Amino acid sequence: MVIQIGLTETGQMGFASQRENVEIRRHGRHRIMLAATFISVHGEAPGVLLDVSRSGAMLSASPPPPVGCKLLLERQNFEVPGVVRWVDGNRFGVQFEYDIDEEAVMALVSKSGPQNIN
Repeated sequence: MVIQIGLTETGQMGFASQRENVEIRRHGRHRIMLAATFISVHGEAPGVLLDVSRSGAMLSASPPPPVGCKLLLERQNFEVPGVVRWVDGNRFGVQFEYDIDEEAVMALVSKSGPQNIN
């Protein structure tokens, strides 16, 4: 993981890893651990949904899809298209093509005993 050191808008020293956005996230993330499936040009593969927000998710799979890969994330009655934005080992981040409803996020969260990690 690459660590970047720089100055914040207020002139203070700040650190950010390569896969973290310096900007504040638009939506809070919820930790979960649920089996999911993702479908891409590489085929259909199982994964574990590790966290979810209205705009994206973190998953784990072996092997993970490559950065830039478009996929369809599925979990029971939930499905949303997205694109892989980062990969770190077996973990990868997916940005959804559109923000999903908070009700859809909470339906996933309630099945796993969530913990909000804003």
